[in-house]
Amino acid sequence: MKFCQSCGMPLNDQVLGTNADGSRNEDYCMYCYRDGKFLQECTMDEMIEHCAPFEDRII
Repeated sequence: MKFCQSCGMPLNDQVLGTNADGSRNEDYCMYCYRDGKFLQECTMDEMIEHCAPFEDRII
């Protein structure tokens, strides 16, 4: 299984982000990356702090 390289969400075809040309991005989910741009402006530490509480639900 692949995971979003930003937030750690499990990736499947329904949640893949999109590149600037509209193609699917295999590395990021649609909640982190859309139209070739990241949707949040935060540091890696801030993203970890935000996503950590959800990690136990994924595994």
